[in-house]
Amino acid sequence: MQNRQKALSKWRRILIWLVMVLTLAKVWLPDSIIAPLQNQIQKADSILRSVQDIFNGRPHVAKGRKYAPASKGRYTGQVDSVHDGDTIHVKDNNGYMHKIRLASIDAPEIKQAYGIASRDALKTRIEGKSVAVNVVAIDQYQREVGQIMLSNEDINLWMVQQGYAWHYDSIAKKQQDRLSFSRYQQAQLQARQKRLGLWHNARAIAPWQFRQQQKTANRTTS
Repeated sequence: MQNRQKALSKWRRILIWLVMVLTLAKVWLPDSIIAPLQNQIQKADSILRSVQDIFNGRPHVAKGRKYAPASKGRYTGQVDSVHDGDTIHVKDNNGYMHKIRLASIDAPEIKQAYGIASRDALKTRIEGKSVAVNVVAIDQYQREVGQIMLSNEDINLWMVQQGYAWHYDSIAKKQQDRLSFSRYQQAQLQARQKRLGLWHNARAIAPWQFRQQQKTANRTTS
């Protein structure tokens, strides 16, 4: 790998030298000749940078995008934005963005009752703040599925406690140990008994049921 990195560095030096030569050659050569050559050199340099990043263990950063490839593990960062009650974007300490689906919970869809309230509650609680992320899985949409900690507080659990999300027990059984699973179940029971948030409606529909209803309705109308 070291030999490959040395070879890449050598090619980058050659490209830099060519750019310097072309810059000087502008005095004698027309732009119609210089411009295409410079574009090709820039493309080659971008490719070399990407390959070097892969060898160095750094995700490639495309222009206008700074998303890291989804992977399990722990890191810290700042909450950049909140999409809904269980999906957020976190910028890690290296400047890369992560799209995270909060583990073990399922918040109301935006078009569903309490969907906006759920999003706004999470946004008020963590947006712009430093959090610790423990990625426990990667979902089918290549999002990181993680537990979000604000200082020593489990934000996933907090959403359930406040009545802004369901405990996604069918999925949580694969992600949580018995103690954590029991804690979330108890939090949901208490929120329901107190009629907090979405539980103000005794007939609240779980998000997974709502999504299934939407799919069925779309198939019927199509």
